[in-house]
Amino acid sequence: MALVGVDFRAPLRLVKRVQFGVLGPDEIRRMSVGEIEFPEVYEGGKPKLGGLMDPRQGVIDRRGRCMTCAGNMTDCPGHFAHLELAKPVFNIGFLTKTLKVLRCVCFYCSRLLVDKDNPRIKEVIAKTKGQSRKRLTLVYEICKAKNVCEGGDEMQNVDEQGGGGQGDGDKEGKGSSGCGRYQPSYRRTGIDIFAEWKKHVNEDTQERKIVLTAERALEILKQITDAECAVLGLDPRFTRPDWLICQVLPVPPLAVRPAVVTFGSARNQDDLTHKLSDIVKANNQLRKNEANGAAAHIIAEDVKLLQYHVATLVDNAIPGLPTATQKGGRPLKSIKQRLKGKEGRIRGNLMGK
Repeated sequence: MALVGVDFRAPLRLVKRVQFGVLGPDEIRRMSVGEIEFPEVYEGGKPKLGGLMDPRQGVIDRRGRCMTCAGNMTDCPGHFAHLELAKPVFNIGFLTKTLKVLRCVCFYCSRLLVDKDNPRIKEVIAKTKGQSRKRLTLVYEICKAKNVCEGGDEMQNVDEQGGGGQGDGDKEGKGSSGCGRYQPSYRRTGIDIFAEWKKHVNEDTQERKIVLTAERALEILKQITDAECAVLGLDPRFTRPDWLICQVLPVPPLAVRPAVVTFGSARNQDDLTHKLSDIVKANNQLRKNEANGAAAHIIAEDVKLLQYHVATLVDNAIPGLPTATQKGGRPLKSIKQRLKGKEGRIRGNLMGK
């Protein structure tokens, strides 16, 4: 039906380009309508504010109105909320990319392992204008062979010449901007990342093999400068390396995870709501234990549990990890399983005839 004589105020413009990026923690907080703090859904027969059926997130029944946009079930699209994680965890969707970036930068000073002025790096930058994925792959190919932060060779030469102590070495090393320390090799098992150092004669590190926590990875990635992000093919306006680690979890609107009303008045919650409830419980337990000053191994176990729940919310078929199930033993359907395959959203719902 054509609308004749209707004056549209919004100017029509051509779409020039589509920009993809990763949601940063601040952006997730900005688009959120409130923080989720409780795993409970109802309180006194009504949806609990700050719970997983928060009325600010959308409409639950046909008679209700949304607390955010005052729309009814057909008008309200649903609104995102957020969950502040007590400790950062790896995002399973970005784990391979996170590892790639970690292998390109120094474990200690977060500088690129190869100097930005290196002719090979300059050639890659010139060749891959506007091709960020290709650039990261090529820079990664150059960096992965390095096991010393550049600047190390100069420091070694100075030591060999007997030219004084550390001071001279630092002065020499500055030219190449690296710290000259030995780098670990990273290995991934399931959702754990291990950093391992080969034993070196002139390196007195006690650590040989450690579990790289998401917290430590976040520290490394946060210190990467915007200029070096660009060299890695990441535009700092849309994707910072530290955003690849999950610090704030976006909680999807109620329209994405509607409760199914069965016979009588009992409501069966959606799989995603079940999973989010596990995440909130694990998060609150971790926060409580941290506040009470619990032992380090208890905190580590809590972080591991939180990491498991956040990972299985996104993908419930990770090799080497047990599948998250309902009480009856049925595997939960994660976000990835909803989208992929013949029965998924894309092929099953959007591309139907």
